[in-house]
Amino acid sequence: MVCSTEWLENDGVLWFRGKIYVPRNSDLQRRIFSLCHDTKVARYSRCWKTLELVSRNYWWPQMSRYIRQYVSTCDLCLRIKPIRQAPVGELHPLWIPDLRWDMLSVDFIVELPLSSRHDAVMTVVDSVSKRAHFILTHTTVTAEGAALLFLHQV
Repeated sequence: MVCSTEWLENDGVLWFRGKIYVPRNSDLQRRIFSLCHDTKVARYSRCWKTLELVSRNYWWPQMSRYIRQYVSTCDLCLRIKPIRQAPVGELHPLWIPDLRWDMLSVDFIVELPLSSRHDAVMTVVDSVSKRAHFILTHTTVTAEGAALLFLHQV
């Protein structure tokens, strides 16, 4: 018995555009999806491949949304998802300096309240002894100015 050009009923099965219409029954939808996703043949394929497999034979409203949500929360899919970053190289220990003042770190603390024409502090810290020098400066200090401060103060 034909209902319209898109809908067809045949032996108690409702067809929509040549595909079996699945009513809003979450258990039935889950079982169909499981057949196209959770089996050894389907091999836990990603969203678009699973959607293509399900939509070959079945249709229900918002089917792609259901499949996207299911795949994004599938435990095995999340564990076997390919890593999309370059492989990490070997870890090497950091170099430990032999003498004090062999390795220094320099940082600036800026935008401080103005105090005797200075609004920044240049901090120089020794990595071994953790000894620090704090040098008053201004926010607009250049690289040459910072080098001169380092040379004269440290």
